[in-house]
Amino acid sequence: MLRLFMISILLINSLLAFNIKSLFTYTFNDNISYDPEKTKEIYFKNKCNTCHGENGEKNSYGKRAIKDLNPEEIKGALKDYANGYYKSQSSDNIQMGIYAKKLSDSDMDHIIAYLKGQNFSIELNQKDLLEEEPAPKTKHNTFLK
Repeated sequence: MLRLFMISILLINSLLAFNIKSLFTYTFNDNISYDPEKTKEIYFKNKCNTCHGENGEKNSYGKRAIKDLNPEEIKGALKDYANGYYKSQSSDNIQMGIYAKKLSDSDMDHIIAYLKGQNFSIELNQKDLLEEEPAPKTKHNTFLK
């Protein structure tokens, strides 16, 4: 029974050309052009600058500055806060949860674009493509480390 289930999953996966990596990380649409003025407006309208600084440079509550996080980490943290998944019921976590619940996926992406640059999604997808290239081989048909 388990074997049939696994085979059907693999078949469906291959038919849909589903990217298995997207199950484990957040992916971003690289067909969207983020307007720098709109990204800044969303960041400040949602009062992100109050705790995180003008460009996400502040270390709030002993945590890393959000400008130092990668886009997947930022999106994951925002999603976790919005869904109420945080380690402790401290006031800063609860407050962040309240702010995150107000954000749409698009707002989250715009905030990330403000912090990481308007072309962050294109750069991420290019990086993913480069990582998927096979390693170069030597003339003896062995892979280089």
